[in-house]
Amino acid sequence: MTIEEGKTVRSPCSECCGLTMHDIKYIHTESFNEEYNCTIHHMIIQCRGCSHTSFRYVFEDIESAYPTSNNDWVVPKIIEIYPKFLEGHRQLDGMIYVPDIVREIYQESLTATQEGAGVLAGLGLRGTIEAICNDRGITGRTLDSRISKLAAQGFISQKDAERLHAIRFLGNDAAHEIKKPTDNQIEIALKIIEYLITTVYILDKEAKGKLDTVVVDLSEFKKLLEANLKNYAPGDEYPLAKFLGKDVRRMQGALSRLEAELIDDITAGNYSKLAIGKIDGFGTPPIQRQYFKIT
Repeated sequence: MTIEEGKTVRSPCSECCGLTMHDIKYIHTESFNEEYNCTIHHMIIQCRGCSHTSFRYVFEDIESAYPTSNNDWVVPKIIEIYPKFLEGHRQLDGMIYVPDIVREIYQESLTATQEGAGVLAGLGLRGTIEAICNDRGITGRTLDSRISKLAAQGFISQKDAERLHAIRFLGNDAAHEIKKPTDNQIEIALKIIEYLITTVYILDKEAKGKLDTVVVDLSEFKKLLEANLKNYAPGDEYPLAKFLGKDVRRMQGALSRLEAELIDDITAGNYSKLAIGKIDGFGTPPIQRQYFKIT
């Protein structure tokens, strides 16, 4: 066992997502020439770009070496890097926002992809869609109908749904026909799943509090309303649009529904920051507006 100082090798780096120069920090070489002529190198290498350390295995098949037209000899090699990774693939940022079961199935699918287990990867990617549907409360007898409901309920676009159906087909073929997807099919399917996870979970969490996102949920509406009520005093009585100010645009046509739900909560005694006030109107014919009083 020897350490070769100053030696370098060009190798894929999981952190840099490409080929970079690596320093060989340690190397152990074994040569065999009795039953089969070959050489095996076990290396610990460190990327010069990001200092990431990995293990590199090189099998030199000397038995299968062949000469070129220039009388040089080509020695076939098998090279593997550990931990295994997909060259050029970047891990998703913001996985902390993804529910445990969705994250676990996705990561198992990614591991199967890295190991070249195409059938398992196809099943896993299909299973990730199922897990997202379960988490979002999307029910249905078949995954076909559940994907359509994801689009109908606004979690994804119709175009996204069409792509998910392609993964459903791929997973079905893997499950029922034990048909292994091609590497290219898995690569594209993985991109679609990662886009789905980013759209449904990561971007939504990262945008809240930083961008003026659309508000359609009553609980989110109450938080926004209460933030604006701080600008008013107890006893002030105005329509919701007055309290909301510029933020009224974030309702996207849902203000009437949210107002009705708020009135139900106030009437039931579940909300005490506002009381139901008068009804007043303006214009000809008059447009009626419900007022609310700060308690």
